[in-house]
Amino acid sequence: MKTIALLLTLLCATVVEAQVEIQEDNLTIEYENTNKAGQIVGLGNITNVYSKSKTWVQYSIKVRIEMIDNKKRPFDPNKFSLIEPQNKIRLRPIDIANANYMNQWHLFRLIKDKPSYKSLEERYKPDIKDTYVDYEFEGIENVIIPVSYDAYDKYKISIKEPKKVAHESYFEPRNIKNQNLNLYFFVPESAKSATLYYGNQKIAEIDFK
Repeated sequence: MKTIALLLTLLCATVVEAQVEIQEDNLTIEYENTNKAGQIVGLGNITNVYSKSKTWVQYSIKVRIEMIDNKKRPFDPNKFSLIEPQNKIRLRPIDIANANYMNQWHLFRLIKDKPSYKSLEERYKPDIKDTYVDYEFEGIENVIIPVSYDAYDKYKISIKEPKKVAHESYFEPRNIKNQNLNLYFFVPESAKSATLYYGNQKIAEIDFK
C-alpha cells in the first residue's frame, strides 16, 4: 500500500489511567495516551493508512496488553472500538501497530468480500470471524470506513496505474504475551471526547484537547 507523509501535531488527552481485566480473554488492557497520528519515522506513532479528508482526523491511542498468565496467546484486536457520543457513532481501528518504532509491525488486515484481484487474495480469509460486529450499543450507529488497497493482477504486465479498490476490513488475530499497541482511529474533526471499549468492557474515557 502506498503511503503519504502527514503533518504530525501532538494532541494530549486527559484520562484516568487504569488497568482493566478481561477475564474471558485472559488479559489486561491499560490505556496510556492519545496523540494525533502521523508518519514521521522515529516517533513510534506511524500509520500506513491515511486520508485526505478535512472532516476526519486520525488519532493514535496507545494501550498496553498483558496476558494474565504471562504466556503467549491469541489476541483478538477486532474487539476494540471507539464510541464518539456527540455524533452517536461507533468506530473501529483502521490500523493497529506495535509501539516499538525500532521494530515496527502492523497487524495484518483482512477483507470482508472476495477480491477480484489475485494480489488481494491473501487478505480474504472468511474462516476468521470479525468479532467487532458481535457488539452493539443502544442508540449508537456502527460506522464502516472502507480501506482502499492497491489492486493489480501480479500475473499480468500493464503500463496502466494500479487501480484502487475499497474493502471493509478487519484484523487477523496475532499471538502476543505483553505488548504496547497503537490503535489508529479516524474521528470526526468536531469530536470533543470518546470512550474506548474492548467488547462491552469500557477501557478509558478520552477528552480530546
